[in-house]
Amino acid sequence: MRYFYPEYSVDLTPAILRECRAIGQRLLEEIGLIVRNDRFVSAIRGHDGVTVSGDRVRLACRLTDRWYDAYISETRKRLEAARPPSGEEPWSLSCDGYSIAVIDIETDEVRAATQRDLRELIRLVRSFGMGGSYPVTPQDVPPLMRALACFKICWEEADNIRPFDYLDIRQTDYLFEMHRVMGKPFVVVINIPHAMTVSEQDLDVFLKFYPVWKRNPAEVSFYSICDYAMIGVSKPINAPGCLAAYLGQSFGTHVLFKLFDPELNIVPRLSVGHPVDLRNMCWAFGSPRYHLYQFLNNRALPALCGLQPDWYHPGGGALHTSSCAVDVRAGMEKMATGLIAAMQGARAFSGAGNLAVDDLFSGVQLVVDVEIFEYIKEAIQAFDPHPDLMSMDGIYDVLRDVGTGVEEFYSHPDTAAKVRHLLPVSPRRPSEKLRSWLTHRRNMVDLIRAECLERIAKQEPYLLAEDKKRELDRIYREAEKVLVE
Repeated sequence: MRYFYPEYSVDLTPAILRECRAIGQRLLEEIGLIVRNDRFVSAIRGHDGVTVSGDRVRLACRLTDRWYDAYISETRKRLEAARPPSGEEPWSLSCDGYSIAVIDIETDEVRAATQRDLRELIRLVRSFGMGGSYPVTPQDVPPLMRALACFKICWEEADNIRPFDYLDIRQTDYLFEMHRVMGKPFVVVINIPHAMTVSEQDLDVFLKFYPVWKRNPAEVSFYSICDYAMIGVSKPINAPGCLAAYLGQSFGTHVLFKLFDPELNIVPRLSVGHPVDLRNMCWAFGSPRYHLYQFLNNRALPALCGLQPDWYHPGGGALHTSSCAVDVRAGMEKMATGLIAAMQGARAFSGAGNLAVDDLFSGVQLVVDVEIFEYIKEAIQAFDPHPDLMSMDGIYDVLRDVGTGVEEFYSHPDTAAKVRHLLPVSPRRPSEKLRSWLTHRRNMVDLIRAECLERIAKQEPYLLAEDKKRELDRIYREAEKVLVE
């Protein structure tokens, strides 16, 4: 039996990407990138094809061709070696977070996130054996201490929760030292804050840690170029326009760093964007068009490399929503975005716990998302059910036992042996008639709220090595003396 799924009526071709590349390189040659850092500009000024005029650095097409072609050649090898997944990939769910606010589990109040929230939410995540990004950034410490508190708490509470990012160069010395204690590379982010503009602060941070990287690359990681694809706001609204913008500013920034030091490989981004609500100038997380943009984003890089794979497999799925509450809308959007991705082959999912795009985190929503994930997983696995469903073994014996009054079907050993495989039931979604429900009147959120509190209370604490914990405490106290006014 064959199952048919809708096919997209659009695709990205090598011809489209060649045109987008030409536009991007023309922008670099005629307009250039704004680079406000004299030291950085001085290091690249002498290259053939580089023209500096005020804050603008223009790059000739003959120069960018060299680096674009090198990047494409290397990437093409990797893409050509890729093969369709086997279909046996493990299922996984992770949290994203990044939020500055939470919905209080006990009171349902929306409020600023605290250090206690971060610790408790990490414990809740760990209780499911999950990992991911930090759920919240504590707001109950001074602004310059928030990133440090986030890193410190994440490392004290888990080994699989990713703290990330900073806001001010003054934080970086302390964060670098914390990373050294933990044996992890300090990540430097390069942002494109405005059209054709490289972040001044990020260039300052880059130059500060570049000598460290040269001495020991294991201590510093220069992250990929962060260039948000907010179509209609920070990028053109259609797919080729967005791609052309990336092939100008993101790939152009990649070239700048190659000119600074050919050993640097700060990876550019390429995207057609993600759905946006232009009425509110906000990401449209949970949009029914999300899967279309996910498909086109997956096809962009191969097309740039002259390839059009005859198969599509999403890199992952996301339980996305723009809802600001644990409500019907959140359930609808998260289920829809997750289920479509799973039907297309995704098995790794993210976004558990996030609401209001990612401004808000809810422990209750996290557990709801675990349930949505389990529902999606069971729905997909039902296409290939357990062999017990069609087994002929013991049928006569069951019918004989019930027919002679020895047993009932619901109490028969055959039913007990097969029920978990054939009729699994979630304790969070009991199937009840009205008379049964009226005896307790608890809905799914009521059940989950109680489960959250119980999981947090019972979760065994993660034990970071005492010497590392002492060092993190020491660095944090030293930072407080300098950064807290």
